[in-house]
Amino acid sequence: MTLTMDSMQGEIVAMGYDEFLNSMKWKQGEHVALIGPTGLGKTTLSLDLMAKRKFCCIIGTKPRDNTLAKFAQDNDYRIVKEFPSYFDERLHKRLLLWPKLTSMEKQRYQRQAIGHALQTMFKQGGWAINADEVSYLNNDLRLEPLLKLIWQQGRSIGLSLVATTQRPVNVPLFMYDQSTHLFFFRDNDEANLRRIGGIGWLNARQIRETVAKIPKHYFLYVNTRDGRMIVSKKEI
Repeated sequence: MTLTMDSMQGEIVAMGYDEFLNSMKWKQGEHVALIGPTGLGKTTLSLDLMAKRKFCCIIGTKPRDNTLAKFAQDNDYRIVKEFPSYFDERLHKRLLLWPKLTSMEKQRYQRQAIGHALQTMFKQGGWAINADEVSYLNNDLRLEPLLKLIWQQGRSIGLSLVATTQRPVNVPLFMYDQSTHLFFFRDNDEANLRRIGGIGWLNARQIRETVAKIPKHYFLYVNTRDGRMIVSKKEI
């Protein structure tokens, strides 16, 4: 892969997508955050990451989502409206929890179903939870206390949260502070860039400059524990 960017310094490495996925070491209990505007590949990348984990629960909230439905079918996920009250490894290893929002009246039901699932997985431990557009769960469904608990305490019980958001200003700082693996997609919105640049890393300025200039559909990966930074892109 060829990549030339003025913002790239010695610390950022360009790498092919498959090579990156194979080299990424994601331990159970470590959280992942993906940040960037819609349509740049956040959801696809977050779903690809789930192949690294044994017990997975993807949370779907939209009335329709062809990407999610196809992924579940191709990867043998069991689609459920409510999280199982008991655990059977043969049936419940890979779940797509999808209490669809078919009307405004269904939002309360959706909040209850997802809240119950988060509480149950917290008790069980060992899950990888994929939450697409976490600001909806956090703000609209008012599940911030549960999400905060998972971000803060998940590591000790092997519970990993893979969370995506379009606007970093709409989610709590816990999403970044508690995540080991960060993925940034191109974003030129000044408010979002200020949020990214103000999170407090030593290399925050470099990250902000890279996110503002990175080509479309590329992502910048940052490991907050060892400082590793990689630019890559999934070829479509």
